[in-house]
Amino acid sequence: MAMNPMQRKANNYLLIGVFVTLLITGSIIGFLVYQLVSINREREEEKKKLATVYILAEDVTSGSDITEDLFIQQKISSSAIPTNAIDLSVFYDSETDTTNEFVAKINISAGTIVTDEMIVEKGEEITADVRKQEYNMLVLPSQLQTGSYVDVRLFMPNGQDYIVISKKKVTIPQNIDMTSSPTTIWLNMSEADILVMSNAIVEAYTVPGSKLYVTEYVEPGNQEKSSPTYVIKPAIYQLITADPNVVNEAKNELVTRYLKDIRYVGDGVNYSNENSAEVRADIDGMLSMFAEDALENIEDKVNDEMQKAAQERQDYLESLGG
Repeated sequence: MAMNPMQRKANNYLLIGVFVTLLITGSIIGFLVYQLVSINREREEEKKKLATVYILAEDVTSGSDITEDLFIQQKISSSAIPTNAIDLSVFYDSETDTTNEFVAKINISAGTIVTDEMIVEKGEEITADVRKQEYNMLVLPSQLQTGSYVDVRLFMPNGQDYIVISKKKVTIPQNIDMTSSPTTIWLNMSEADILVMSNAIVEAYTVPGSKLYVTEYVEPGNQEKSSPTYVIKPAIYQLITADPNVVNEAKNELVTRYLKDIRYVGDGVNYSNENSAEVRADIDGMLSMFAEDALENIEDKVNDEMQKAAQERQDYLESLGG
């Protein structure tokens, strides 16, 4: 039976409506599926970007020991991890098979990602009077490298050999072209260290055949700091103890090392520590042998030192310009 035109038109509209509905529904479903896939893909990407980081499990105050057991693991986005964040490998030196010890430089809250700027190796703490000091008159080991720990020693031509400064971490200055200085090192020195070293330099310059030289620790993580055996002049001791820039800890160390029972004679001070007195007497005996030429010897050595420093500075400036 033939379909009348009105019914045919109604059927067409119905088909069109069903088609449009299916099209819209399909589009919506496709959009939702696309969004779901995108969200899942983003989640997978985020999971791939997560990295393990070590955070503090409790608050730490400035000056406190930082140990491996204070840290816990946490997964966070790799983009949120500082490039200088530490991991537990810093506590162990695989080359020397030793454990490294650290101290907090600042107060650090629990949950903080610790960076290498927040901690310092034990023994390398920076006090208010510490300065980076440059020395170019020391005899250096042929293979000395930045990061080595050294003693500075004074050798006298009578065979006496004294430890002047003990267990200092070395930095070898570099030019902009990464060439290292062959004669100069930097040491972090307290005010007391600087004055003791200056005394030793002058006395080394006074006596021909003497030398200030560097010896390197073989396993600094295992080896304790040497006890200095060089004894400063009483006048230098008085200068150090009167200097407001010298922290009390250094003054107390000097008292323990040299005096113990302080005995003053006139305006001076004698070392009542028997060993200190003997060492100082030996050094003074050597100095007296060259007293006549002392000033000339010191001037010549200081001029050499200044020329070396000037050449180092010139080389550095030239490397910047080049």
